[in-house]
Amino acid sequence: MDEKYNRIAGSLIGGAIGDALGYQIEFKKGIKDKEVTRFNDKGIISDDTQMTLFTANALLWRETRGACRGIAMVPADAIYLAYLDWLDTQDGTKRNETPITWIKDIPELNICRAPGMTCMSSLSSGKKGTIEEPINDSKGCGTVMRIAPIGLYAKDSKKAGEVAAYASALTHGHPLGIIPSYVLASMINRLLNDNTDIPTSLNKAIEELKEWNKYDIQYVNSFIELVNKAIELVNQNMNDIEAIKKIGEGWVADEAVAIALYACLKYQNSFEDAIVCAVNHDGDSDSTGAIAGNIIGTYLGLNNIPDYYVNNVELNDVILEIAHDLSIDVPISEYSPNKDPEWEDKYIYCKKKTNIN
Repeated sequence: MDEKYNRIAGSLIGGAIGDALGYQIEFKKGIKDKEVTRFNDKGIISDDTQMTLFTANALLWRETRGACRGIAMVPADAIYLAYLDWLDTQDGTKRNETPITWIKDIPELNICRAPGMTCMSSLSSGKKGTIEEPINDSKGCGTVMRIAPIGLYAKDSKKAGEVAAYASALTHGHPLGIIPSYVLASMINRLLNDNTDIPTSLNKAIEELKEWNKYDIQYVNSFIELVNKAIELVNQNMNDIEAIKKIGEGWVADEAVAIALYACLKYQNSFEDAIVCAVNHDGDSDSTGAIAGNIIGTYLGLNNIPDYYVNNVELNDVILEIAHDLSIDVPISEYSPNKDPEWEDKYIYCKKKTNIN
């Protein structure tokens, strides 16, 4: 198995597994340690994985458009158009007259799976948030649970962080909703490309964040303090549920990333242990599970994720197809004599003609 594909597939399918495992208990209280370790039946994904796939589709559409026409729009603008496609799958309003995603036609992606209200309201407003002109003051975790593909596709970690920040600002305006996205994308990019471990990739991402200098240092320090708290808890002899309570519940972005980091740092050699830790708490279990899955999946790769998770998570075939497409260079351009017709269908005409099983 190609190592780049192994890690990209590990990240995307890992995020979907964490999402699906946590979605089963997202709104349940009084969760006991390791209460959920397997899917009830099929691992049903939530809006977290839905939006992650639309992020990936946007990046591939943009890159293909650039390869064919020699031009490509700003990444966040392409991601915004893809999120309008996602919004259409949730409320059926067809706001986007020129859809850019082929995955919008997949039935399972046209089902409401507890979509985040901030994402829905921001995208429904007709306004596009930016870092310079925030659309609101929200720091909900919906800003960060969807950005892993940016880390997997960007050319370097700094670019990954910047693109992720602007993609997050499309719907969420608070600095502590955007700063965690920068760090997560930068981390994932380093895990993929630099062959580093999780602590090293985190430390380097934090250093890049300090250099980025887009926000007042108080917000940067606030996030770093929470991350350091998670790291300290890893080294204490404490039940995971009790440790996670000291971090938060994960409904907001900084807490969600810190909880995911706690799980991945404590169990960085076991996908299953990290995911089980990340979802078994009384907070936003699907988002903390998704983020943890993205991190640990990139680090360990698809070949270290148990088959009983991979084979039973919803849309695993689509997720692995997107992972494959992210792992290769765009196989099409106006100068290429060997155009890939299926790629053309998906990322130029935005329709997949072959059947999806």
